[in-house]
Amino acid sequence: MAAVLLETKKLTFVYPGQPESSRPALKEIDLEVCAGEYIALMGANGSGKSTLLKQFNALLRPTGGAVFVDGLSTADDHCIPQIRSLCGMIFQNPDNQIVGTTVEEDVAFGLENRAVPPPEIRRRVAAALELLGIAHRAGFPPHQLSGGEKQRVALAGLLALRPRCLLLDEPTAMLDPAGQAVLLEAVQRLNREQGITVIQATHYPEEAALAGRVLLLENGLLLKEGPPNDILSDLPLLRSLGLGSTAAGELAYLLRRDGMPLPGGILHNRELAVQLCLYAQKN
Repeated sequence: MAAVLLETKKLTFVYPGQPESSRPALKEIDLEVCAGEYIALMGANGSGKSTLLKQFNALLRPTGGAVFVDGLSTADDHCIPQIRSLCGMIFQNPDNQIVGTTVEEDVAFGLENRAVPPPEIRRRVAAALELLGIAHRAGFPPHQLSGGEKQRVALAGLLALRPRCLLLDEPTAMLDPAGQAVLLEAVQRLNREQGITVIQATHYPEEAALAGRVLLLENGLLLKEGPPNDILSDLPLLRSLGLGSTAAGELAYLLRRDGMPLPGGILHNRELAVQLCLYAQKN
């Protein structure tokens, strides 16, 4: 079994300036994330997804309870640089993270701040750009790139720093379908081939279905967790939270409700097509 990389113990967080009587943004969350996991965070706006992500690289720190990253407490100021080198974060809008005048300068920015020797910077920048399929954009100004390419530049900047965990805060929210597909494929490949831990906040059930585990948040509480087939098949619960399943999951649920004996846990179009063919052959 993989070692625990991230852990929260009774994690509670209240934003500064909020009245003591206000609802915490996070409330008594107990969670373990093993190295190499791919986790999706789902929940309505205000459920605590972004707040939880920011706890893992100490952009926010607990009001109550504790957060540990590879055994390091985010409450310890001396551990913050190491924690942030372990956990890199990407936000919805890549323009908020891009600072270089060219793509390669932007990817090199974090390495330069860490005083990495120039030859090593060049090697890491080239490797990250090649891995994400944007080496041909190295000399381009970032403002000339598409949204999907900008997100890959932001991701390349993190990969050059060699984090063990990627924290993705709705990274595809501002991308078109083609850009979404390219970015998600890159993230899945990094998780699968390099064992990088991924925690992705998303509103899209199709993205959550790609994860190994889904965490469902509501009003700062960890309401339910489990494999995507379990969480995304619970349509009554999802709808009560203003969420939904994949298109195939929604259709399978409706067909089962109308009496078709389909197995549970169907989330993908191919799965549904196979089951419908089997049903047709038997009837």
